[in-house]
Amino acid sequence: MDDTTYKSMRVIERSDRLEFHYCFKDESHSIDSILRNECEKEILSIFKEISETLRLDLFLETSPPENGGFKEIWSFIGNNSAHITLLVSVAAIIISRFPAENKELTHLQIENLKLDIEIKKKELERLNLDALKDDDEVNEEKVVGSVELVNKNYKIAWRKSNLYRKLAGYRKVDSIEILRFKAKEPVGKLRIVPNTEFNKYILKSDDLPPLPIEKAIIDVISPAIKRGNFKWKGFYNNDIISFDMDDAIFRQQVLKGDVHFSNKFSIEVEMTQQRKIDQDGGIKVIKTSITKVFASVEDELRIEY
Repeated sequence: MDDTTYKSMRVIERSDRLEFHYCFKDESHSIDSILRNECEKEILSIFKEISETLRLDLFLETSPPENGGFKEIWSFIGNNSAHITLLVSVAAIIISRFPAENKELTHLQIENLKLDIEIKKKELERLNLDALKDDDEVNEEKVVGSVELVNKNYKIAWRKSNLYRKLAGYRKVDSIEILRFKAKEPVGKLRIVPNTEFNKYILKSDDLPPLPIEKAIIDVISPAIKRGNFKWKGFYNNDIISFDMDDAIFRQQVLKGDVHFSNKFSIEVEMTQQRKIDQDGGIKVIKTSITKVFASVEDELRIEY
């Protein structure tokens, strides 16, 4: 049964621990130390992004690894057991859920880049997680709604891709299993991902769609006033950027000497930014192109083009 479709409002079993089990092809109980640390980094980052998206406090303790392949165990600590159950349940689903699209970030994850604080706030208000008290029951509606919101976080998709990319390169792992616990008693569904499906979780590209910006103001630091493929430099959004001047008409005026620059010269432009995701899941602008210059401003003098 799909995690997003339910016919009833079943109550979710209480849980406060999550076990991540590396199942091996042989009978050993050891794992490559570097791989283990790298995988744990990605998993902990997923936990962190889940808690920040849902605005729930997250405190973790790590238990000693257990045999049976190799088992990592994390205890979720807090005063609100309903919130803890929700976090553990969402984490178990997110880590093991088969992605809807596996070649690039999904439309919803990309749209998350555009979601402002108010939109996220409305989605959280609808979930009303703050109203969950310590002794309240957590039902499927809360879990499903939380998973849907968390699934829009592109950083989680990226971290999960990193996790399965590392696992896919370690031939010893036959599968991974995720199981929730209450104290030391297992609860809920055992979630299994065989190594034959690891590649399905891996994003094939770290590129993001181009970001068009209809109107921006750039304080020009260094214009390219000679012919050739030279970059301009400017100050935009409190950062120094390099950019290509692709407005042929404005560029020609610059080369002819019709545009005079000073240390108080800025341009109003339309531009496009090419972006990709870095190793830590952050967004990095790799190229900025000015497609149209609307006007230049020097002191209070504004000239339209």
